[in-house]
Amino acid sequence: MNNIIEKAEIYTLSTDVLSVRVCNIGARVLSFDYAGVDMLYGPKTPEELAADTCYCGAVCGRVANRIAGGCFELDGREYSLAVNNGPNHLHGGNIGFSDIPWAVESATPTQLVLTLTSPDGDEGYPGTVKVRAVYSVEGNSLTLELQATTDAPTLLNLTNHAYWNLNGSGTMDDHLLQVNATAYTPMVANIPTGAILPVQGTLYDLTAPACLGERNAPETIAGGYDDNYVLSATPGVKEVAVLTNGKNTLKLATDAPGLQVYTGDYLPLKRGGVALEAQNYPDSPHNPHFPTIELRPGQEYARTIRWSAE
Repeated sequence: MNNIIEKAEIYTLSTDVLSVRVCNIGARVLSFDYAGVDMLYGPKTPEELAADTCYCGAVCGRVANRIAGGCFELDGREYSLAVNNGPNHLHGGNIGFSDIPWAVESATPTQLVLTLTSPDGDEGYPGTVKVRAVYSVEGNSLTLELQATTDAPTLLNLTNHAYWNLNGSGTMDDHLLQVNATAYTPMVANIPTGAILPVQGTLYDLTAPACLGERNAPETIAGGYDDNYVLSATPGVKEVAVLTNGKNTLKLATDAPGLQVYTGDYLPLKRGGVALEAQNYPDSPHNPHFPTIELRPGQEYARTIRWSAE
């Protein structure tokens, strides 16, 4: 990513209580300052961003999360994608939406609109996809609205990959996390088995606040969480997760069907932040009973993610 440093543009969105910095490279959120604390782990400058390999604060696509084997079938045709995570395709491939400059459509003190055109064949995906990301701040909240269209049948699953650390430094092991989900998609080697199981009675039960440092001890879940939670199918934007360190609180609301919880065990600072990725389920193309990620001409992809600090 070193060759894009000179293309980096950073914008500040602010209210009386919240200041957010967003970079056009990967439509990345670099900082989220509330009550004197930057609650985001990750790069703060273009130079640091160029060295990042963990998708910090980025919009990931075309398909966030994993596609098993780096291949899928759509309308009877097989497509091959980059295999960039073991035997699997991850977060859009070798050069996904997270690693390229987005165009700035407009910028005000409270809103930034970024656009991106992904051409037919980009990273192996069919169809030309046009994406729009709208970041806006109001009061104590940052909202991301993602919109997209295509000129041919394709797959699309977008998310923001911010890592949250309400301490502003160190690890987030003291954080309590609650997720409003009664089911999850169990995985083997980071790929869903296809089952949808209740969290009750398992280490994945976050229906009540749980300390991440205790719940994610290596002897209980090897390497920590990197798991998809099944959210309510009720339409509209709703609160799905609450993260707190006892002093500060972050609430996440979305209309996404799933939430990937990743405790950052492979970050340069292990467990320096927790990613709460509002998205569709991993490996959806190989699990037709999962919510579809197919996007067709005439349809409009829409996703909303809202983060509110207290």
